[in-house]
Amino acid sequence: MFPLLKFEKEALLKGYKYIAGIDEVGRGPLAGPMVVAAVILNIKELLEYEKIEGFTNNDVVSYSKINDSKKLTQKARESLETFIKSKAISYKIVEVSNNEIDAKGISQITQYAFFKAVSELHIKADYIITDNFPILKIVPYLQTNLPKGDTLSMSVAAASIIAKVYRDALMRDEHNNYPDYGFDKHKGYGTAEHIAALKKYGPCPLHRISFEPVKSLYHSKVLS
Repeated sequence: MFPLLKFEKEALLKGYKYIAGIDEVGRGPLAGPMVVAAVILNIKELLEYEKIEGFTNNDVVSYSKINDSKKLTQKARESLETFIKSKAISYKIVEVSNNEIDAKGISQITQYAFFKAVSELHIKADYIITDNFPILKIVPYLQTNLPKGDTLSMSVAAASIIAKVYRDALMRDEHNNYPDYGFDKHKGYGTAEHIAALKKYGPCPLHRISFEPVKSLYHSKVLS
């Protein structure tokens, strides 16, 4: 019934109870924060649903729709985000600003945000599934790191949905502060439209000056 529970089931068989999925949104854009979410779903409830052949209700339908946030429409993501938050045993959202990314570097800030998200869950996770990145402060045997994990694990997919809805809303709000850049459309990613606005107006306070081509444009503006 739920094909994205393979890795959660494996963790349960090892004796772990609270399994957190972790994912980030906004690691690669030229502007805006990175957002990391950690989610502990009620896996036992999902397994109870699976025991009943042919069973369906509104929760089953919603759980079945959880997938990589990039594969979902905005409307579907927002609906599922509300559902996930209402059903999750625990979830945590961590936002790190463009200034923090510039100061510490994207690799260090990714480690910081992933660890902070899982550490601040109000129910302590005893096992972790991440989208690709190992959390260095957590021993390897307590985590599984899946390339494209948001397509393989429901817990990671749920985290990706929560993180993306949060960040997209924030970037739409920032468009009101910096309307020349089109943040409401591209959310800070390096699209042709965004690059053209950068060249025309130069970087704004939301841009990551450690990322190219923002870095070169920033320094040329300072020197001019």
